[in-house]
Amino acid sequence: MRHSRSIITLTIIIAIAIFVVAAVSSFISGTSDHYERPSSPDEVLEKMTEAAETTGETTPSEAKTETSEEVSQAAQQEAEALESNAQEEVLDNTNEAVESAIESAKETSKSVSERANEAIAAAENSAAEGRADAEARLAAVEKEAGIAEAAAEVEQATVESKNHTVTAQGLIYNPLVVTIAPGDSVSWTNMSTHNTESLEGLIPEGAEMWVSKMSENYTHTFTQEGIYLYKCTPHFGAGMGGVIIVGEPVNLEQIKNSGAKGAAKRLVKKAVQAAEAM
Repeated sequence: MRHSRSIITLTIIIAIAIFVVAAVSSFISGTSDHYERPSSPDEVLEKMTEAAETTGETTPSEAKTETSEEVSQAAQQEAEALESNAQEEVLDNTNEAVESAIESAKETSKSVSERANEAIAAAENSAAEGRADAEARLAAVEKEAGIAEAAAEVEQATVESKNHTVTAQGLIYNPLVVTIAPGDSVSWTNMSTHNTESLEGLIPEGAEMWVSKMSENYTHTFTQEGIYLYKCTPHFGAGMGGVIIVGEPVNLEQIKNSGAKGAAKRLVKKAVQAAEAM
């Protein structure tokens, strides 16, 4: 590009110089005959061409070709520069968009995490309150259930308790051995000349002793487990007595080691046999 401009400038300078020389020559001669008109454009162009050929430089057409090529190259370079700038701008915009998206994602993640923590905390508080309420209700239910169970047990015991009959027949009690459950009762009947009395040391420790009036029927309720031995007071010498086993024979060893004698010893044998057979 600079080379072409130098050629054009040099050509113009040469043309001006030729024109000046011709004018000066005509002025010096002082006659119109020797005055030469300025060269026509074709002559000037021819002279410029000759001057260019003399100096070994390129022609105007070549200069134009070179100029077009340089302009094309410059345009291509400018287009490449614009494309490069556009790519850089797109890349910068993409990076900015990615960074913005990352920041937004971080903020969203943080917001979600905070909301999740708040939800968890609220759930824990609700669970704690619900647990306390449930425990209070459970305690109330258990308390009511305990009362209801106690009442049910009393009612069940009342309903299921049984009465067992022992009949005095001559000088024996029939049956001789009676097995009952705690809470059951025993009724002695046909007691016209008899009574019933527990034998001391031959009933469970701590159990209530009893003695009935002569010639009266009698009923006694047994609540404590163990073996009970009893007698007819006026006829015990004749061996009139009996055994009652309530629930489990928990005092069996006590009965075995009682050291009873006479009619009591015979009752002990009957009681031990019945208890061991259970």
